[in-house]
This record gives sequence, structure tokens and C-alpha cells, in this order.
Amino acid sequence: MTWIKANRAIGIGSLPHTEIPAAFELVSRTFPHWPHWPQLPQRSNEQGFVMQYVQPLVKAGLLQTENLCFARNTPDWSSNLSHFYELYAAFQENASQALDFFSLEPDAFSSLDYFLTHLTARFPAAEGVKGQISGPLSIGLQIKDECGQAAFYDKTLRDLLVKCITAQGVLQARMLQSTRLPVLLFIDDPCLFFLDDPAHNALTREAAAAALLEIIQPLKSLNVKVGVHVCAPADWSILFALPLDIVSFDAYTYFDSMKEQAQYLQDFLLRGGKLAWGLIPTSEEAWQTTAADLAQLFEQQCSVLQACSLDVNLLRRNIIWTPSCGTGMLEQKLARHIYRLLTELAQLYEKNNGTIV
Repeated sequence: MTWIKANRAIGIGSLPHTEIPAAFELVSRTFPHWPHWPQLPQRSNEQGFVMQYVQPLVKAGLLQTENLCFARNTPDWSSNLSHFYELYAAFQENASQALDFFSLEPDAFSSLDYFLTHLTARFPAAEGVKGQISGPLSIGLQIKDECGQAAFYDKTLRDLLVKCITAQGVLQARMLQSTRLPVLLFIDDPCLFFLDDPAHNALTREAAAAALLEIIQPLKSLNVKVGVHVCAPADWSILFALPLDIVSFDAYTYFDSMKEQAQYLQDFLLRGGKLAWGLIPTSEEAWQTTAADLAQLFEQQCSVLQACSLDVNLLRRNIIWTPSCGTGMLEQKLARHIYRLLTELAQLYEKNNGTIV
């Protein structure tokens, strides 16, 4: 039996709300089976895409928040760096002091705490729970070194980021496992798109894949299902080669990038992988479409994939519906509309067993 039913609706992560109960009211109406705790970037800077998962580096005196820059030009850098690695080694041994150091900051994860407290009441039909962390490449291109260069290009700084994200992911997974439900964790890494950009020719597939793998493996060892979300065109073969359970993409805008990877997609599905089909546009275009329109678009996409020799029935058995991206910076009215479209689309395909008749 599959760990998640086909045509379930799941969220990407962020919502534009500033009040936690209001955000969960929307989540509970849309994702009764696989709810997620929402990131609320408009509530606080600590819940932003970059800052939410690097708090331990700030506490360690390694990262300056005012300019998102590593503090290598400070006198304490070497000692702070050594101390961080000592704490990380202790974290891997579950030492209490290290667990306290890497613990999820209350301001950054207030909605996660609310989620765990109210799960039973809000989501009585839950079959699993979903969380998310920001990806190493996307964070590493936004945080800089002391010279203003992206931290991901520096092996030491990249290693710090990967270990910090890994610790935050592991702790989040353990908290979600306290629900006694299956756990799905997305790594949101849209900047994987830049691997094909001539302006970022110093980025390599090997470095990006290795950074993701270092995060994926500890999560898999906890028996957590792991996905990667990229809301941009990407070389999907990189992700299909990793030990992932789900690949999530923007199927509304960037379907052609997946079409070009049809053979890799087929292999991924045959190994038990799932596709999170981001068919609901997270833009003003959502006002101009309906669930029926989106279903028609998906059927057209299936015809294209079938012409590329993909087993479309295999895809239909392994598809999950999502928005094309997070909605954290949109207006609340638009976010509610996007989630409503998602609910209607998922129900349409569930009712018809994965096809439109």
C-alpha cells in the first residue's frame, strides 16, 4: 500500500497571514488529510525563507543578520567556528547541550508549535503531516561572505549552511513524528534553476547534489519521506537521481522543463517516486482560471508526456496536487482563492479516480 494516496492535496509552505489561527483555518479547510504548518514571513523576519533555518549560525556568532553576511573578519571567527563544529558533532550524538543549541527558535517556529498543539482538534482526518525547510543552494546564494560573494561558492561556508539546515530539519522531523503520523518534509530549493544559468557557471551539479544528499540522508534514516520543491525550470535529472520520495515543481509555468526529462521521470516513478504537480498558479493568473480549466490543462500535459513515451497511467497513480509555489508574499484573498482552486482540483480527480471522464 502506498504511503500517500494519489490526488491528495498538499501545501508548499508559506501563507501571507500574520495571525496563526487564521492561517490554520485556511490549512484545515484545504488539507484535511496532509496538513502542513505554515511559514508566515509577513508575521516576522524570523519566519522568512532565509532566516528561519539559520538561527544557530547567528547564535554561534558566525552569521550577521543585518547584512546576511558571514563574520569571517571578526576576531572570534576561528574559535566560534570550532565551537560550532564541536556542537554539531555532539548534536549527532544527541547530547543535551547541543540539542538545546540547535533547538528551533520559538519566534521562527511559532506556527509549528501551534500546529502540534492543535493537530488533533483541527485535523481529525489527518493521514500524515508535512513540514518544510529551505534548501542549501537557495540560502547559500543569498547569504554572502565578507567580500560580498555568495556563501555557497565557499566550501567551508557551504558546509556550515548544510550542517545547520540538516540539524534544523532533523529536529523539525522529530517534532512532527511526535504526532505518530507519517511525516513528509520538503526541501524548498528554487535556486537549483541557476545550475543552467551562464551567469552562475561556477555552480556545479555535483556540489548542489552533494549538499542536498547530506540533508536528505539523516531525514531518511528517521523514516521521514523527503521531497524537493523547485518553482522554476530545472534539470530534473539531478533530483531524480537522489533518494527522494517526491519531486515538486511548477507545472503551470514550467511544464516544458519536465517534458524534456520524461525518461528520467519514468524511471523515478518506477522506483516508487511521486510527483507533486504544482498546477495552481500562485499569481494574479489564478483569478482567471477554474479547476475545470486546470484539469483540461493537465489532460493536455498528459497527452504530451504520452507522446514522449511516458506511462501516463503510472503518473496518475503517483500524483499529488499542490500550488505552483508558496503564497507567503501574496494578499490573503488571493491565497484563499488559490487554495480553493487546489481543493476543487484534487476533489475532481479523486472523484474520478485520477482521470476526467
